[in-house]
Amino acid sequence: MYVSNFIKDQIYNRKKKSGMRPLYSCNLATKDDIEMAGGVAPAHLEVNVGGYNTEQTIPIVKHQLVKVGRNDKECQLVLTNPSISSVHCVFWCVFFDEDSIPMFYVKDCSLNGTYLNGLLLKRDKTYLLKHCDVIELSQGSEENDIKKTRLVFMINDDLQSSLDPKLLDQMGFLREVDQWEITNRIVGNGTFGHVLITHNSKERDEDVCYHPENYAVKIIKLKPNKFDKEARILLRLDHPNIIKVYHTFCDRNNHLYIFQDLIPGGDLFSYLAKGDCLTSMSETESLLIVFQILQALNYLHDQDIVHRDLKLDNILLCTPEPCTRIVLADFGIAKDLNSNKERMHTVVGTPEYCAPEVGFRANRKAYQSFSRAATLEQRGYDSKCDLWSLGVITHIMLTGISPFYGDGSERSIIQNAKIGKLNFKLKQWDIVSDNAKSFVKDLLQTDVVKRLNSKQGLKHIWIAKHLSQLERLYYKKILCNNEGPKLESINSDWKRKLPKSVIISQAIPKKKKVLE
Repeated sequence: MYVSNFIKDQIYNRKKKSGMRPLYSCNLATKDDIEMAGGVAPAHLEVNVGGYNTEQTIPIVKHQLVKVGRNDKECQLVLTNPSISSVHCVFWCVFFDEDSIPMFYVKDCSLNGTYLNGLLLKRDKTYLLKHCDVIELSQGSEENDIKKTRLVFMINDDLQSSLDPKLLDQMGFLREVDQWEITNRIVGNGTFGHVLITHNSKERDEDVCYHPENYAVKIIKLKPNKFDKEARILLRLDHPNIIKVYHTFCDRNNHLYIFQDLIPGGDLFSYLAKGDCLTSMSETESLLIVFQILQALNYLHDQDIVHRDLKLDNILLCTPEPCTRIVLADFGIAKDLNSNKERMHTVVGTPEYCAPEVGFRANRKAYQSFSRAATLEQRGYDSKCDLWSLGVITHIMLTGISPFYGDGSERSIIQNAKIGKLNFKLKQWDIVSDNAKSFVKDLLQTDVVKRLNSKQGLKHIWIAKHLSQLERLYYKKILCNNEGPKLESINSDWKRKLPKSVIISQAIPKKKKVLE
């Protein structure tokens, strides 16, 4: 089983230093103090105030946002300059796994602007950082230099050597596709292909020198004269909880380019991973994520599209914090059922998340007797396979435990899933409500007829009891600044203060030290 074992990253505070102007207060560390509980911080920010190098640094580590602004209750670096917003900008680090290159991001949240290497960032947009980037929190005349705050982003020496700018040239990828300019910044790779940072040249503003907004381009090697069905499906979808594709292109080398939104908060698996284990999250936070997934599944199934590979790894976060928008990604094995409402028969997906009727066998030799791996026991399967996967995901979020994991072998997982027995007597369930347990139980029904579909899931008591609060949170926190479809049931009074019963748990930063 995955056992919950939360290990909180610690950041060391530096004692007060004399002789420094009291323009800010912060949780800071010297370069020598940057070593963390889990090793050395992969990157840090060097603080420069009014042209004066403070010789202070702010470590950037996984699982911890670094907020900069005037709000001393929420920010790790507190600035007193009145031109600085309550939360001016946010930094974070994403590790998809221990072997991957960490990605570092900055997001502008200010009224007066944040500048990256002299270019203004768009508000509420996120940008990938590189070594020695300079972030300015205000720009003005030279007379106001004493009030200017600059943060210099520095990456650990070991990680700098792993960023090979020549790697992209060796792959033979195009540099430009129509209005899209492809960079050599790789943010993901795997058996599917590679994901790189790209910019849309048509978004440039002649009046304001904005920093180019970051998008992602997924590049896949296709067989000759084949068009990827993932791209075909995604091009017709438009939902705030589903990855947005803007353009596709296939070059002469049969490389398919899929230009899409960059979702910079990492995936749900890395968000829950602490050390070698998965940890649970609060029921409130889990509920909001489940609500968003159900919105996406309801939309997909209405379009006769089944995802078929719903898992923690394919659920992306816009920021690695509670109350963020989540996005379903990786539609590589999704199925378009068209209008015939046909059933599916191919055995695909990830066994740990797959419904029993999909047809994974505990003995892999059993597949050899088929001309193709197909489900026979229940004559195929339908869109409810996605709801089973959601049940597994919800179980993990609430407890930190995968329900049918057993000894971790594929054979054990498949056998346990077919039995479908859940153990609500585990101590991890003690703080979880009966309604949440009922929701998980109704999704993890081995009898497909008894299993909820996406519309029934939205009407389950666990969702229905908090529906008005969930809809207001969804509109205010998730759909704000987003042009996707909005919930029909949301009325115009969403601006009222949210009920006290809706609490999204979030760690409160430690008390700040004032540098004098």
